[in-house]
Order: sequence, then C-alpha cells, then structure tokens
Amino acid sequence: MADKTTILLYGRTNSGKTAQIGVLAEHIFRTMGKKTRLYTADKGGTKTIQPYIQLGIIEPIEIEGTDPWVFLNKAVKGLVRDAKSKWVPGDLSTIGMVAFESFRSFAEELLVWLAGRSADGINIGGGSNIAFKVSDGGETLNIGGSNIAHYKVVQDRMTAEIWQSQKLPVPYVLWTSSISKDEGQINAGKVLGPDVIGKALTEEVPRWFTYTMRLDVLPAAQGKLERHLLYLGTHQDVTAGNATALGNIRQPLDAPALLKIVIEPADIVAAIAAIEGGCDPATDAIRKRCGL
Repeated sequence: MADKTTILLYGRTNSGKTAQIGVLAEHIFRTMGKKTRLYTADKGGTKTIQPYIQLGIIEPIEIEGTDPWVFLNKAVKGLVRDAKSKWVPGDLSTIGMVAFESFRSFAEELLVWLAGRSADGINIGGGSNIAFKVSDGGETLNIGGSNIAHYKVVQDRMTAEIWQSQKLPVPYVLWTSSISKDEGQINAGKVLGPDVIGKALTEEVPRWFTYTMRLDVLPAAQGKLERHLLYLGTHQDVTAGNATALGNIRQPLDAPALLKIVIEPADIVAAIAAIEGGCDPATDAIRKRCGL
C-alpha cells in the first residue's frame, strides 16, 4: 500500500456510504491499531456507525452550530475542539483515517450561509442578490437565495479544502459524496458522478483521489433484502439509461484482467485488496520482460 491512500465514495441516499466508513475504520483499527476521525456536516447522522463510535474506533466531530467556513477549514487541517470549544491541533499519531461526510453537505452549508448574507443585503461574488421580505402578524423576515456567483465561490472553496485535506499525514483520507446525474461536459451523454453543488466539478473530482468508487442500492422486493453494490472503475449503468458512471482504480496496465466490475455485497476493504492485489503480478510481468 502507498504511504497514503485517498478515497472518494459516492452514491445515492441509502447506498451505504457511511456504513463503508465503518467497514474501513474497523479494518484500520484491527490491522494498525489506529482510530478514524470523522468530520461530518451530514444531516442524516451517524446511526449506521454508532457501534464504532461507542467503542472508540471512530471519533466523530460534527459541525453542529459552527460557522461552516471555519469548520471545514479547521477539519481539513485535522484540528479538533478543546474543552472550551477552541480549535487546537489534533493528535494524528493515533489516527489511521480522516473521513469527511460529505461534499454535498459541506457545500450546502456554505450556500445557506451565502444566502443568509444576501438576505442581509451583503453582495458576495458579484452576482445580483436574491433577497426579499415577507411579513405576517407584525413580524418581518428577510429571505435570501443563492445566485450563480455563489455556486462558483462554493465550488472554488470546496476544491481548495479537498486538496488541503489530502496533505494530512495519515494513511487514509476519505470523502463521501451524493450522486449527480447530468449531461457530461467531457464525456458524451449522461454522466453519474460526485455531486459538489452544480455539475462543473462532477467529472473533475474523481481524478483528485487515488480511488474513486461508486456505491448503489437495489431496493428490497418480496422475499428479497436490499442489495448494496460497490462499483470499481468507470462503467455503464443500464438502470440509469446507460449513463457513464465515473470511477478510478489506477491499476497498472500489467495487472491481471480479473478484477470484478462490481463487489456485492459492497465491501470497501475487499475492493482495496482486489485493486492492490494486481500490483505484484504487474511488477513480475515487467521484471520478466526487462530481464530484471
């Protein structure tokens, strides 16, 4: 395994993104004796990984009422709150993975903050402010919305913070994201990829990570349970109108062509083992051809 592995897991609601954080956190704890620190702005909460939290395997740090710009900036640097809620350097020597949940949740928090500034009459980004007042029963509310300039501000900020997070001195850095389906700007036709507020970054983000993997869930039917799937690499999804679903597994050309397109049930540890298992055979094949 490389000194650091960066991972992006994306998929729709209930596809198992948070659960897979738990799966990898357990593996890291069992093999390295290190914990996982999870920074989260996700409204869905952490119920699926609660046992890991109770056992101290995962250390959650929730956004709660913190300013979202400050929280994200501190999180990507690995800082934690002390007893007085002051941000201080966090000890990363005991941390095997820092995880962030999720692209969309953090971006939404930033957009809501910007909309609030519009409501206050503050212009950010140079676009036309979306702001109006509503009154009822003697009470008046200032309502604001986000304009196109706000989206660009958020996308630029998310890009910078994601890259900053990858500098953390830990073996694994993991981000989750909800899914975006739209017309591709690089690939022709419909594209499934990570959602970072708007489609501008959908096809760009997968290349920022060592591995980008898509999760999906097939609904329960009579007599059958839900099926959770983890896809490796870029593939066509026939259930989404043959959309191109983005992925990235970075295998050497000489790796055995036996890697499954999909792992069912979804298991991120098995996926990483399958991907990295191709490195040694590739090295042997090159060694043989070069007479080394």
